[in-house]
Amino acid sequence: MYALRDRRRVRLILNAALQVEQAGGWSDLRYFLSLAPQPEVTVMVGEDLLAPGVVYVLPPDGFDLTPPYDWPGLGRVREPHLLCPHPVRPVLAAPVTPTDFPLPVRLHDADTVDARCAADPWWFPWLD
Repeated sequence: MYALRDRRRVRLILNAALQVEQAGGWSDLRYFLSLAPQPEVTVMVGEDLLAPGVVYVLPPDGFDLTPPYDWPGLGRVREPHLLCPHPVRPVLAAPVTPTDFPLPVRLHDADTVDARCAADPWWFPWLD
């Protein structure tokens, strides 16, 4: 998704991909994505804030999965984020277009979300 957002037209991104710990293991991966347009941009659907981009494929060496953590009200969660402490060189650059993105893209108001986040940082995604 980061490769596809139109940086000139998107003010704020809310996104998550996580699993919740359950008896017997981890839940299926849950995804969430919402974009807030810049104030001067009028759109009716989130997909209108996407543009062609590039996904970079990185070598697997040196990456570690971020550790699980406790999310108040949700329980133990883990996010499928891989971190590498040093720079890596991409092995492939794959062009992508908005039609390649398989998930729905919600829209939200950035000012409303910023205020709700300040009031309760764990209330993600801060939408109605």
